[in-house]
Amino acid sequence: MKQLYYVIQTLIHGRGSNVIKILSLTLGIGISMLIFAREAFEFNFDTCYNDYKRVCAVKITWMQDGEESSGFMTLGPTAEVIAGNFPQEVESATATLRWWEGNTLFRGNHRFTPDIQVVDTCFFHTLGVQLLNGDPKEMANPDVLFLSESFAKEVFAGKNPVGEVLKYNKNMPMTVKGVYKDFPENSSFYGRNALLSMATVLKYNWSNWGWDGGDSYFAYIRLRNASDIETMNKRLPEMARKYKPQEMLDGGTDWKIELIPITRYRIEDDFAGSTGMIWIMIILATIILFTVTLNYVLSSISSLSRRAKSIGVHKCNGAETGTIFGMFLWETGIIIVVSLLCMLFLLLNFQDMLEDLTDVSLKTLFNFENIWAPACVILFLFLVGGILPGYVFSKIPVTQVFLRYTEGKKRWKRPLLFVQFAGVAFIFALLTLVLMQTHHITTKDRGYNNERIAYAFYYFGSEDNARSTIMNLPYVEDAASCAQPLIIELSGEAIETDNGQQISVRGNYFDKDYLPFAGLKLKEGRAPEREGDILVNETLLKKMHWEENPIGRQVRYNEKVYGNIVGVLEDFVTGNPAYNGLQPLMVQCKPQFGGCIQIRLKAPFDENLKRLNDDMLDIYPQSDIMFSSGEEQIRLQNRSVTNFRNATLLAAITIFFITLMGLIGYVNDETQRRSKEIAIRKVNGAEATTVLRMFIRDILVTALPAVAIGSIGAWYIGTLWMNQFVATVNFTIPYYIVIAICVMAFIIGCVVVKSWRIANENPVKSIKAE
Repeated sequence: MKQLYYVIQTLIHGRGSNVIKILSLTLGIGISMLIFAREAFEFNFDTCYNDYKRVCAVKITWMQDGEESSGFMTLGPTAEVIAGNFPQEVESATATLRWWEGNTLFRGNHRFTPDIQVVDTCFFHTLGVQLLNGDPKEMANPDVLFLSESFAKEVFAGKNPVGEVLKYNKNMPMTVKGVYKDFPENSSFYGRNALLSMATVLKYNWSNWGWDGGDSYFAYIRLRNASDIETMNKRLPEMARKYKPQEMLDGGTDWKIELIPITRYRIEDDFAGSTGMIWIMIILATIILFTVTLNYVLSSISSLSRRAKSIGVHKCNGAETGTIFGMFLWETGIIIVVSLLCMLFLLLNFQDMLEDLTDVSLKTLFNFENIWAPACVILFLFLVGGILPGYVFSKIPVTQVFLRYTEGKKRWKRPLLFVQFAGVAFIFALLTLVLMQTHHITTKDRGYNNERIAYAFYYFGSEDNARSTIMNLPYVEDAASCAQPLIIELSGEAIETDNGQQISVRGNYFDKDYLPFAGLKLKEGRAPEREGDILVNETLLKKMHWEENPIGRQVRYNEKVYGNIVGVLEDFVTGNPAYNGLQPLMVQCKPQFGGCIQIRLKAPFDENLKRLNDDMLDIYPQSDIMFSSGEEQIRLQNRSVTNFRNATLLAAITIFFITLMGLIGYVNDETQRRSKEIAIRKVNGAEATTVLRMFIRDILVTALPAVAIGSIGAWYIGTLWMNQFVATVNFTIPYYIVIAICVMAFIIGCVVVKSWRIANENPVKSIKAE
């Protein structure tokens, strides 16, 4: 207990330096723990299913003209065929379909907006999803819904929902036949709070099913033995050949199918933005952890000359080397505990911001499955931050009671400063790149006008006056419609070249008002006016080798004739321009107003959007027309990039603060240690500038190589990050050099400011103090 008492007394007497330690540790371990826990969460993805090691996802790779494109969207019958051809290896198989946004369910006048997944009867068993109520066989029937446990409680206030009827999109009755346990946050189905039967989709022909189209399905397989995956992947190419449509082979398109363990599904499908992002974030967290830990060690060792005599006193009173060592472990442990309490306070007060940044709830981040990562951070800090200073202090000889102890060796200090300087150079170079790239992406011209756009999905049918009704609203500036908004990834269509080869293009439908509404420009030809009129972009013409005289050409696929080209659009990017390049595009004419209705509102946008939705309820009381913000959709598109920018900015602020504290502590220690030397130099005629140059030269030995290595590391990691984008900012080597010079100027400036007083001080004061 005496050890603990002396440690507490020491902490109280050194409260000024300890406050700085606690602040730096709070920020450093807080940010590094968040990042490490977030990446541990990524590695635990899709491990939530029953016996998940036997669950696989079907991956398909399309090959055409020597180019490959792969993903997990497959043709509808894929899962069923795999199960039929491998009865000994496959226990069950399921086909699912991600449903479009904007779905609503009504219970009386209460409106709900669930995230819907379309599934078949084998979904629950194949994925290992817990069914709380109901029979999975009900999914063989049309107009059937299963609800998640939380969504059922929200809709039915805790009553048994089985047998109840909800109105899908306000006018289609759907019967609730079961309730399932909510998907956890580490599930790729997280947020899907309603499951719609596949029979419903097929009944209303909402999606194609067959080997000749409808490649928007996802197939999952449950194996009898996890080890069977290698055997099946060897035999799947042979099976796939039996089901390839002849017209696909004739068109020069081929495919291959393989099974991927469900635990690799998220990374393989690039849900996280980029596989490399996980390792970039781990590197970032490691730099923060090493910086804060070594800064703590540097701060502790810098107090060596001040605390040497007290250590000597303890040894004179019988304290052994192990006792001194234990005291410093206690000291480190207490400071870490206080820092963790401060970090907990910050987490609770900034919970919403941090959950938005990490895109995961803090409860999940620090649950049993992920807590090992934050625990390793604390253990590393305790061992390194306690053992290194403890070892140095325990070696102080007892004679220091009678002598003034000076630690002239810098073998501890320089490596610690080196890591911090390299970290600062790394993070600020990376931050500058991320800020410029994020600005480039979020402000990039998409090639069409998306200003003040509200959109909703609804088909008016024969109501020819719908557009004029909306245009008469005083806050509406313009209106038009298409099949899919240009800001999302458009569906694919197959067309045929002159020599019979099949190519895949992006497809859409425009009404006659859409071109001027969106600000799209025609390179030649006219706008579509009637069914059969086709618009194509310049990229499609190059792909088809139709650059000369494209107007009037017929666009077809086998026996299907889409129509004749009436106009050529100037190229623009559909979907997310950060990740999508120019793609061949074919636009067909849809004369009726409906589908994806887009309205340009007058300012103020938010106020008028609310008025629009209120008026739609009054004008069309029997319909469910609810408009959303196009700008909000773009913000969500850019969320992964802006979140990484915010995380990098937070890391930069943390490392800057930690390094600043470390540098100040180092210079203070050096000026105190060398005060007599400086005084003698000044007595012998040295100027203040000479003393400053001495300190600058001393720090440059460490700073120059550290900043160079940090900048090279930022260039390498920045290149990895930029590889995921199609549209990139021009960030060349000179930018890294300029940033490195700025970091060096910052370091030198800190040294000059902190050593200015001792350089200009009367040397007599220093000699008297000796």
